[in-house]
Amino acid sequence: MLSHAAANTDLTTEPEVDPVIARALRQFLRESRIDMGDLATESGIGRATLYRRHGDRDRVLGEVLWAITHRAWARLWQASPERGMTRVVAVLDQAMRDTVGSPALRALLERDPETALRVLTSQKGVVQHRLVTGLADLIRAERGDDTSEIPATKLAYAVVRLAESFCYSDVITGAPPDIDTATEVIRKLLA
Repeated sequence: MLSHAAANTDLTTEPEVDPVIARALRQFLRESRIDMGDLATESGIGRATLYRRHGDRDRVLGEVLWAITHRAWARLWQASPERGMTRVVAVLDQAMRDTVGSPALRALLERDPETALRVLTSQKGVVQHRLVTGLADLIRAERGDDTSEIPATKLAYAVVRLAESFCYSDVITGAPPDIDTATEVIRKLLA
């Protein structure tokens, strides 16, 4: 699958996006869904080729959601005046607020919460895995080493799972998203 081979997890730089995934991204932002038949037609390829190269609808949706996440992180990272772990927390805070406020993502969560959560939060999907990898790299870089009691990868995983819990709490538990509490807990974890 071409779109997954060179997945960039450097959250500080703007990602390059495969042209087919870019079309899917535009479709998702316009309609908050992805139609694989329309995507194949717009891309000038057959459905079988689309599935062979880019995977099933969940995989394409994961690539689209990763592209959104990655772009947002890069933009926020570059704009942040903070440094060190304070910068990591500030970017996480704004990224969670942007996630909760995304009309396309909200529409997806309301229309198909099971698919949305599976694609966004599964270890088998692209979004969580790449976000954990990228965040672990940032934690290592910003704290200057990886000699603490909690390795950067495990800390990043805990932070991402915590952020998911608070961002998608309305779908998971019925409670409204609570970014202020998530940020406070993350700040203490990363201190």
